[in-house]
Amino acid sequence: MGKKAVVTGWGKCVPPVALTNADLERLCETDNDWIVERTGIHSRRISHVEGTDLAELAGRRALASAGLEPEDLDLILVATCTPEILCPSVAAMIQERLGAVNAAAFDLNAACSGFVYSTANVTGMIESGFAERVLVIGVEKLHIAMDYRDRSTCILFGDGAGATVYEATDADAGVLSVDIGADGSKGHTMVVQAMGTKGDPYWGKPPEETRLYFEGQAVFKIAVQGIAASAARALERAGLTAEDVDLVIPHQANARIIDAAARRLDIESERVFMNIQDLGNTAAASIPMAISDAADAGRLKPGDVVLLTAFGGGITWGSIVMKWGDRVESVGVHEGELPATDATVWDLLESNLEFYAPLHEDQPPVRR
Repeated sequence: MGKKAVVTGWGKCVPPVALTNADLERLCETDNDWIVERTGIHSRRISHVEGTDLAELAGRRALASAGLEPEDLDLILVATCTPEILCPSVAAMIQERLGAVNAAAFDLNAACSGFVYSTANVTGMIESGFAERVLVIGVEKLHIAMDYRDRSTCILFGDGAGATVYEATDADAGVLSVDIGADGSKGHTMVVQAMGTKGDPYWGKPPEETRLYFEGQAVFKIAVQGIAASAARALERAGLTAEDVDLVIPHQANARIIDAAARRLDIESERVFMNIQDLGNTAAASIPMAISDAADAGRLKPGDVVLLTAFGGGITWGSIVMKWGDRVESVGVHEGELPATDATVWDLLESNLEFYAPLHEDQPPVRR
């Protein structure tokens, strides 16, 4: 039996400032019940620091969880569609900050499918012998691309970071199968034209070309079909069926999408992990954050068959079937935290609201 890629550590970084549904009621024509019914989301987070800072802390926590030092890493791979800057990559900046002097580093952009795509890359590298210990981080600072007067998008997305460590193993555990795919002809359904989230990202850019363009109904239909079909292919390649799955950890896009896809797969809700209610859709960060929460909640047991599945802009999709290894509790804990902030959510959104205001001159002012 050859090497397999198994998860040995996990961590997340959740920004402290929340944007609640009550806050959104003051920003656009919506209400809590409408949001919860359509998305399952009650709150999402707005970061007061750069995404790279979130990624660093999530990465440090995952390394501590795995009992590894930065020098042990062969590769750092960061999945993001909202990098702080384009070059150097977020992964290269993390490599320098951690002191991971033996690690290669690169970013990957497959939007919300980024973590699944990253795991697919890592699986191939570990199985081929190219790498033995890899840190994968998913991070997004999505609030930069939100127009908070547009209820079709602003209710969904939040900021955050999650990380996992994959190691090579000879044991009967690890990634069993991979399915990834794309359909660029439908890429127009989710578009972000802006590049780079550092500092005040709005300078010199027109608002109509900066905010997320999102065709909600079209995305919903494509996502449900895409996730279910991809998951079914991955299970078939692993020689398994939906009945064999102990836990599904999907991209936390929308509770209705997750429920509909699970029904298509004939997997009851008790076997599906969701944390979208407090974090919203964090794109590439959502699955690693959910893995961390599921592990900490005791939802992952040795030998469990775990299905990861995602759908994202591009459009992209992907699924991973893995057998969970022996590690169900963290080896260690990283004690660091993000810098403290006294900023309110309104402080953090001030430049955003000012930038997009010209698109909403015919609407009532924001009620802060």
